[in-house]
Amino acid sequence: MGQAQIVGGLEGLEREALGAIQASFRCAVEYGVPLSELSDIRYRISNQDATFLFLRNPRTGGGRFIEGSKRIYILSHAEWIANQKLTDKPAILGRYLYAPAVVLLHSNGSSLISWCRNVLIHETLHSVSLYSRIWSNLPDILSKHLALIEGITECLTGYVLLKRHPDCYDVWKSNIRGKCAVAYREITKLFCSLAQVIGIDPIANLYLSLEKGFNVPWTQFVDSVRSVGFRRFNHILDERTAFREPLFREECVRSINGFKKVYDSDAKSLDFSQIR
Repeated sequence: MGQAQIVGGLEGLEREALGAIQASFRCAVEYGVPLSELSDIRYRISNQDATFLFLRNPRTGGGRFIEGSKRIYILSHAEWIANQKLTDKPAILGRYLYAPAVVLLHSNGSSLISWCRNVLIHETLHSVSLYSRIWSNLPDILSKHLALIEGITECLTGYVLLKRHPDCYDVWKSNIRGKCAVAYREITKLFCSLAQVIGIDPIANLYLSLEKGFNVPWTQFVDSVRSVGFRRFNHILDERTAFREPLFREECVRSINGFKKVYDSDAKSLDFSQIR
């Protein structure tokens, strides 16, 4: 699929990704940290630990700061390796940092370890998610809900690619590993299968909720699944409880007719074209 063409610089990338997400779903899509608050948040972080916002460049001996209202930074491979406090692992293609509300993209030429459009959309989805609004008030919810977060993020990424960039979708869906491949494949398969039965709206409405807490959106998600005919669905989850993928999958199998048939099929379980 290759890296998305940079039209209008990084601001153009940001507009394209956000616009694609907004055009793909019926609910409102807004950044967890609005533009009016971005600079102040980063200023407070820099007062506490300026190194947390500094991207070191080992080739020049200098670097640059995450600052102002800029939401996306592209890092060369050398920069990515040199800033693992922020980038985490050398082989990942992108990362969203919740505290400074920034997307980091790993650029490494034609290597398989290099960002492309699906990575940009995935990380931008993190920045507009419910979790981008609530994480600081619930410090351990990101680790407790990691599988839920990444599974839904990649599921919605696939749906956006299908709707807005079908050529990219075909490559993303067909690749098994490496660049432009489905990330978090098993948990993504779970939510894609679920969306084929209940529709994309309940999942998108949960993930993109503008609420300031988790429990209300989750209750609304459960109610929406029940309202489309699956009255026995009642998976209990709250801001204090860790998300367990096997338990959630078992609840879907038990209470949602048709889910298991889709989930058990390699051909159907990642077929986003079947999502309503």
